[in-house]
Amino acid sequence: MAGIVQDITGMRAMQQQLAASEAKFRDLTHLSSDWVWETDAQHRVSFLSDSMDAVVGTWRRVLIGRRRWEMAEADFLRPDWDSHRAICEAHKPFENFEFSQIDPQGNIHHLSLSGHPVFDDSSQFTGYRGTGRDITREKQQRMLLELEGDVAAIMREQTEPGRVITAIIITLCGKLGWLGGAHLVRSGRGLAARERWGYPAFTKMISELPAEIAPDEDGIEGRCWREGGHAWITDLTAHPAFTARYRTRALGARAAFLAPIRDEQGHTLSLLLFLGPVAFRGELFLEQAAETLSRTLSLYLQRKAAERRLMHASMHDALTGLPNRASLLQQLDARLQSNERAALLYVDLDRYKLINDTLGHAAGDKALIEVARRLRAALGAGDVVGRMGGDEFVALLVRPGTREEIERVARAALASIEKPLVLANRAYFLSASIGVALAPDDAQDAQTLIRCADSAMYQVKSEGRNDVRFFAGGVSDERAEQLQLAAELPMAIQRGEVDLYYQPAMNIDERCVIGYEGLLRWRHPTRGLLLPDRFLPAAEQSNLIREIGLWAIRRALDDRVRLGLDAYPDIAVSVNVSARQLTEEGFLATISDLMEERHFPPRLLRLELTESALIENHERTVALIGELRRLGVRIIIDNFGTGYASLSYLKNLPVDGLKIDRSFVQDLPADRGNAAIVQAITTMAAKLGLQAMAEGVETAAELRGLRSLDCDQVQGSLISEPLPFAQLQDFLEALPTLRQMHLVRAQS
Repeated sequence: MAGIVQDITGMRAMQQQLAASEAKFRDLTHLSSDWVWETDAQHRVSFLSDSMDAVVGTWRRVLIGRRRWEMAEADFLRPDWDSHRAICEAHKPFENFEFSQIDPQGNIHHLSLSGHPVFDDSSQFTGYRGTGRDITREKQQRMLLELEGDVAAIMREQTEPGRVITAIIITLCGKLGWLGGAHLVRSGRGLAARERWGYPAFTKMISELPAEIAPDEDGIEGRCWREGGHAWITDLTAHPAFTARYRTRALGARAAFLAPIRDEQGHTLSLLLFLGPVAFRGELFLEQAAETLSRTLSLYLQRKAAERRLMHASMHDALTGLPNRASLLQQLDARLQSNERAALLYVDLDRYKLINDTLGHAAGDKALIEVARRLRAALGAGDVVGRMGGDEFVALLVRPGTREEIERVARAALASIEKPLVLANRAYFLSASIGVALAPDDAQDAQTLIRCADSAMYQVKSEGRNDVRFFAGGVSDERAEQLQLAAELPMAIQRGEVDLYYQPAMNIDERCVIGYEGLLRWRHPTRGLLLPDRFLPAAEQSNLIREIGLWAIRRALDDRVRLGLDAYPDIAVSVNVSARQLTEEGFLATISDLMEERHFPPRLLRLELTESALIENHERTVALIGELRRLGVRIIIDNFGTGYASLSYLKNLPVDGLKIDRSFVQDLPADRGNAAIVQAITTMAAKLGLQAMAEGVETAAELRGLRSLDCDQVQGSLISEPLPFAQLQDFLEALPTLRQMHLVRAQS
């Protein structure tokens, strides 16, 4: 009997060690939040570790024996399965391939896989081995951030609300794999799809919907609209009424999502409807996205509505609701550029000042509103009536007919104005002077056409008023000069003929310079040095006033910086601003940008506005100057006492100071009436916390009178004539500033 005895102690030890390693590996794969997977040579799933149950539950067992791309129909985000399959069939490694799956319960899982090919000892491909990870939470957060960024970018790039909503629908459908989306708004008693996007079948389906879709008030849309909350339809087959209303069956849609757009009070403005290709449960992150989208779109639409209101306000007269000068110029330009005939009526009321002065501004406003109504009624349906400002109106006849027909319309407008006007239970009578200009006969551009009609109106005024005249080709010397200067002004600015002079202002108690005012001057090559009252009326009749105004502010800031912000830290520069310039779109942002570019302290900029500028379009003006003051800019009422501002207006105006008009300074202290007015203004200003400055001080007697009336801030030729910048520097070097005076006193 023979035998072999073999010592297997080492082998047993190796087997036990191997079993322990397998147990350890099994524990690691089962306990890890990631999972391990394997596929065979035909790419069928052959192994999934137990840790996958925590992600997809028992659905793991359904995946065994199937290829990944065979389950692609369940992936509503449609990744590039063809590329992934090509990589696998080429037996190449891959990392972080992301896809989404919906389990039998409708839950969405966002997964990431990495794997490498496995080969046997003979280099034959046997399958893949790799790891998988549940990235649902991070994927959702990433998608949410991307959606928010995309929506913000869309709102920056698009200006029209309809295009914004369409772009958002396209973005959401692309990122979330939906078939299409539509924007549902109220239409009569139902809903209508205003903006939409999707695959051709979806777009065709939406376009064929009735103009009014009658929603089920107790159904999904009704509840969503009424309660202002989003709603999921995870399986459309369970909602046959909804499916019938929106004809979704032909699309193969399986799910729907409704998100409301609400206003700041929470009221529903409209609904966004999305259709999906698979039935799934609503994801929390999409609910968060819907809430963010609703809030963002709501703010955007409110902002756009406010912009439309501001745009309307900028193009319409606040009192009468008629188009204003800017709007009329736009319409005239469009008409003339198309080479169409037009007739322009320039209407100036003859006795309006009597009503305004006798009955007050409230009655005057009612008169203007009534005149506007009568002019609209006297003209044809397609004609345009606008208000130029004050008591001046313009009527644009778009189908003017013959010269006799135009005169007939003008005289009908005149007759409508002459009818009795009942104010304060009494009848008052107005008349008007009307000038008529024709395009293209008299002018080929809007500005010139207005000037021609205006000139014809002045001809009526000079001949006794209350009549109609056509432009005859000739104008008065004064009007001719204005027209000539208006034509020369653009080139004069480019050639540097227009300049800014500066007139210093002083505190007479402190005996120091406190600021200076920038005043326009035109060094005309043949007419000499022109003051603003010679050339600004021409600029006021065109958009050139805006260009000049901005140039003056920019130049004043640049010169103040050149003067030295540190050298003169207390000296402010004042610039005059017209009502038209103040209410121009973007004026506030322009001022802010100009100061920021120069690192200019806002407290050293003072904008001077006339009383009439503050009263015109009062609410908007008050809001704008409030914003300017929040920037730190000081607001001053210029020529105070000569305009239309009542004390009630002054009390509520957010201003910092006022300048007493020179007409009240003349002949002080001998003129008792002027002395009483100045005393009243300075006392009132002090009680309201406003600074009061007297302008136009020309004599030592006036200066003494002002000092006795508690007015210590003055400006005028007695202090200094307006100076070019170089002379201003010399003037300041010769006189102390407020801070220097305080330093001297502190040291003494």
